Amino acid sequence: MIAAEIPENEEARVRQLYELGILDTLEEQAYDDLAKLAAEICKTPIALVSLIDSERQWFKSHHGLEARETPREEAFCAHAILGEEVFVVEDTAKDERFCDNPLAIGEPYIKFYAGAPLLMSDDIRLGTLCVIGHEARRLTKKQKEALAALARQVVSQLELRLKLKELENLDHAKDEFISMVSHELRTPLTAIHGSLALLHHNTLGELNTEQKQIVDISYRNSNRLIDIVNDILDLAMLESGTFKIKTNVLDMVALLEKAVELNEQYCKDCVTNLVFTRAEGVATATVIADEQRMLQVMSNLISNAAKFTYDHDIIEIDMEINNGDVIVRVSDHGPGIPLEQHALLFKKFKQLNSQINHKLRGSGLGLNICANIIELQQGEIGFESAPDERTTFYFKLPLMT
Repeated sequence: MIAAEIPENEEARVRQLYELGILDTLEEQAYDDLAKLAAEICKTPIALVSLIDSERQWFKSHHGLEARETPREEAFCAHAILGEEVFVVEDTAKDERFCDNPLAIGEPYIKFYAGAPLLMSDDIRLGTLCVIGHEARRLTKKQKEALAALARQVVSQLELRLKLKELENLDHAKDEFISMVSHELRTPLTAIHGSLALLHHNTLGELNTEQKQIVDISYRNSNRLIDIVNDILDLAMLESGTFKIKTNVLDMVALLEKAVELNEQYCKDCVTNLVFTRAEGVATATVIADEQRMLQVMSNLISNAAKFTYDHDIIEIDMEINNGDVIVRVSDHGPGIPLEQHALLFKKFKQLNSQINHKLRGSGLGLNICANIIELQQGEIGFESAPDERTTFYFKLPLMT
């Protein structure tokens, strides 16, 4: 037996193989289908998608063969990756490289072999799509061409996997960057907001009219910036799976009253009024939920309603119990939501156009975050909209039994 030479680009070749993260993974239909097609076209009992690492050949697909790997020094495919053309051994008994190979004189008793290299970019050949027979034979020209074509399809699958891995890495890096930047922004913003709050509330003395106007504008915008930074941090945590829900026994009536109190001034600034009603006879409604996150949901829904409600009109909050659920609705009196924009509402970074939202613009994250918070608490969220009349956002949470 003569072992194959090591390719000149072995280090880069093995590095890319490990970057793929494919070794020792489960079977996948796409590779199995291509191996089966190769066996059918070439009329062989065995077809493999074989990947050569530094010490072994491992089979991503192994049609007609139970084994999942063999030592590299015994691998026919280790010879095939040294060239770009289909590598054919018509009769192992007549080839000094393979006549005493353990895979030829023992299981799986290879008598015929043909392998098309899996040629990636930069002349990197990771392995082969190969076919194996138990009798000496030849491939026709068309069979060779078909085997090479199928190998290119295997390469397409590998390249797709590589791209997906790159995107996952980029997505992770993006999340880390967003989180870092958001944290770095939050600290100075909190300091600026605190200083402006002292001026806004006249803690440091009375301001003249012009100073008061400037401070009020800066104070409102610092609030808005903090909200945007918090939304971005929440999104980053949701996408990374580190978003925390701390559930407890919670009375929704008390929570909604608190939400009205916290958001009343914002609504007044938007020239609207809040009205809270609950179904007759409902004094309490107990759920298992995170109080702070539910206040966040209510603040988002109320602020959205305030942006779209016509001046001097009302925002209605109502609550009822139905079929074991607490149902909360927040309704604005505004232009409604065009049908073509319905599908965008709970998607991140999506906003209604400025002609509809005639007050303050947001980050486009609030409703997406609300949906995640509700769903993480086994709830349901949705909306209904009547053109030129109103939009109602609602959510349901299971009533504690």
